[in-house]
Amino acid sequence: MKFVALALTLLLALGSQANLFQADAPTQLEHYKAAALVYLNQVKDQAEKALDNLDGTDYEQYKLQLSESLTKLQEYAQTTSQALTPYAETISTQLMENTKQLRERVMTDVEDLRSKLEPHRAELYTALQKHIDEYREKLEPVFQEYSALNRQNAEQLRAKLEPLMDDIRKAFESNIEETKSKVVPMVEAVRTKLTERLEDLRTMAAPYAEEYKEQLVKAVEEAREKIAPHTQDLQTRMEPYMENVRTTFAQMYETIAKAIQA
Repeated sequence: MKFVALALTLLLALGSQANLFQADAPTQLEHYKAAALVYLNQVKDQAEKALDNLDGTDYEQYKLQLSESLTKLQEYAQTTSQALTPYAETISTQLMENTKQLRERVMTDVEDLRSKLEPHRAELYTALQKHIDEYREKLEPVFQEYSALNRQNAEQLRAKLEPLMDDIRKAFESNIEETKSKVVPMVEAVRTKLTERLEDLRTMAAPYAEEYKEQLVKAVEEAREKIAPHTQDLQTRMEPYMENVRTTFAQMYETIAKAIQA
């Protein structure tokens, strides 16, 4: 029964003050009020279940009286909570009027505290900015020196590689020309030999030109067709060699150029 009395007291207090702090947390107060009513209902139900064991005993009359008391207690709590609500609204209005000056003084104190703290906040920001500037002044020469050394090293590397690049460029062109000068005469020599053989054949066939003109023309054409693949084959065999040399020197030049520009 102590818990029942506590719940009833809480319910009456909340019912009479439900609107007293309505501006602050009305939802929470209503929640407490509803919780108290639920608790009284649970107490009543549990008590009735416990009293069911008294049926047919000498305490049956006590069970009936106690059950009626719990029902009246529950009804009293609900009625009292509803009846006190208008008075709570009046008390809440009076409380707001009586505490108006106090609330204004509190707001004044808050604004005064804020105005006093503002200079300190500005001082703190100024001090932090000063320290940051000091750190920047100490670190900036180091960064500049490191950057200057990197630029100097890059310039030195570029200065050393520039002559090498010129030499490699000249050597590349010279090697291409040298290779070409060796290959072209060979191709030309073979072509000359083949041309000479054709001319010899034509010279030998001249006396018989009129008589065997058709046969000779056919034979010359067949000879040319047989010789032409060999000339083309020689040129085809030499072309990959030339292209390989050209590609190798081009890759070497590009690699060194990228190293200088890096």
